[in-house]
Amino acid sequence: MCRSLKLIFCFVTALSIQGCIGLGAWTLGSRTESREHPTIHPTRGALDLHKVTPVAEITSAADLRSAWGEPDRIDRREDGKHEWIYKTPGLRWAGLVLYLVVVPLPAMVPVGPQTVSFVVHEGQVEQATRRDWAFKGGAYCGYFGMVYGGLGCGTGTFEE
Repeated sequence: MCRSLKLIFCFVTALSIQGCIGLGAWTLGSRTESREHPTIHPTRGALDLHKVTPVAEITSAADLRSAWGEPDRIDRREDGKHEWIYKTPGLRWAGLVLYLVVVPLPAMVPVGPQTVSFVVHEGQVEQATRRDWAFKGGAYCGYFGMVYGGLGCGTGTFEE
């Protein structure tokens, strides 16, 4: 009886550590997203590339410079426009995350800073581009309750 109670306790403890048990592998790498006339927030690095608000908070280069400060770099493009580049907190990562039984094993390396850049023309912000990292794709088999909602196997990509 005591041995079976220990076995049940160990099994329940293993399940509760991550909420997952099984095998999996996920890749991650750089992601670049762009949008014309983005929603730029006053906090440096904060912008929304997926939804458009009726009244944008920052639309001009002067407002952007006032809210976010001086860009880390300004590049002049061949079309006469300028690209203002701001570094944001964090690094871009690339690599692989293996998940063996209950332990995630990351094998990642930093590949550069996360940045937000703006195309500025005649004093107006025309486009924003965010460069950061994201999970790209993966495969799993086991019980992944918090991630995939149950027992099973599968593969997929992390497209938005």
